Amino acid sequence: MLLAINAQNTFITIGCFRKDQLEVVTRLATEPRHSADQYACAISDVLRLRAVDRRQIGGAILCSVVPALSAVLRQAVETLFHCPVISVSAGIKTGLNMKIDHPHMLGSDLVCLAVESVSRGNLPCVAVDMGTATTFTVVDKAGVMVGTAIAPGVHLGLEALRQQAAQLPSVVLDQSVPLIGKNTMDSISSGVLYGAASMVDGMIQRLREQLGEDLTVYLTGPDAPYVADLMREKTVREPHLALMGLRKIWEKNKKK
Repeated sequence: MLLAINAQNTFITIGCFRKDQLEVVTRLATEPRHSADQYACAISDVLRLRAVDRRQIGGAILCSVVPALSAVLRQAVETLFHCPVISVSAGIKTGLNMKIDHPHMLGSDLVCLAVESVSRGNLPCVAVDMGTATTFTVVDKAGVMVGTAIAPGVHLGLEALRQQAAQLPSVVLDQSVPLIGKNTMDSISSGVLYGAASMVDGMIQRLREQLGEDLTVYLTGPDAPYVADLMREKTVREPHLALMGLRKIWEKNKKK
């Protein structure tokens, strides 16, 4: 089995592939201060919970947008599995054609999203990843990754609102909230969720104007379920797009 790890600012998503089939997906909270041994224990525990025999893991690939975690997670995986580990970083083979400023500075998670999006062949396309940030990874009709847009994520915006507006309460987001709230809790949920949905809809409309009417939109990320049903734009929902991209990159870089 292949272990794929996508480390983000809020969560670390772990996937287990048997050939090209994603059989297990689980998540850990991101804890930048944890040691490699602590992460090794946490990964071992969640895989045991999902009935994955760690002796079946024959390789691993990871990407991280948290620089302090990259080496720590790599050491944790090597300690647990004693297998080849590939990190998505500058110089790795991706097969991705990029026309952006400073390609080496592109987030490794966005590289994974672009690789998987291009592989599906429905071009032009944009991968909308709704996590700590909401990102738009854009690929033109020639399969060239031409750039990105980055906005605050749903929960990041909610937390900023709570911290900066002292009289507003903490809110658990509710997808069934009415558009026009009649109390403070509903009003916040409405503004955050419908606001996020409208922002994503608006960005897609502008991208379509620039790239063409046949634009394919992939919607992914942990916060996508909160807004997907509130959006007006048609999307292809793929909760594990980055993990799929990681597997593709592994195939391009593994030793034969």
